[in-house]
Amino acid sequence: MTNARTSLRGQKQAVLVVATVCSALIGILAILLSGGPSLPIARVLTIFCISLLVLAWCYFDSLERHQPLPSRFRVVILIFGLFALFIYLFQSRGFTKGLRSTGLALVLCAGMLLVMLTSALGTVLIFDMD
Repeated sequence: MTNARTSLRGQKQAVLVVATVCSALIGILAILLSGGPSLPIARVLTIFCISLLVLAWCYFDSLERHQPLPSRFRVVILIFGLFALFIYLFQSRGFTKGLRSTGLALVLCAGMLLVMLTSALGTVLIFDMD
């Protein structure tokens, strides 16, 4: 039981590592594609990737908590992405723990935003862009 739980926790951590790498790539792409005709496509792909990462994290969390993730809610996550994460946190943990988890998720989102901005700034400095 603890082995399976540790494995699922590792899967959730892997999703967070992939999310950090994706944040860095999004920052780089935002600078390289800024003003170009492919920017709207890049935005849609970014939103879709974020939604997939949220879905993966919610899925592994639901397995760890032995609470099945309904297929309808999976579709909701793909459509609403990050907002659905907050709904999931309250639904799976109750109000008090859900509020705490939401706060932690917001801190994590701020960290991902910082990674994205740092990679964007690094791209600007490396390529000597305005």
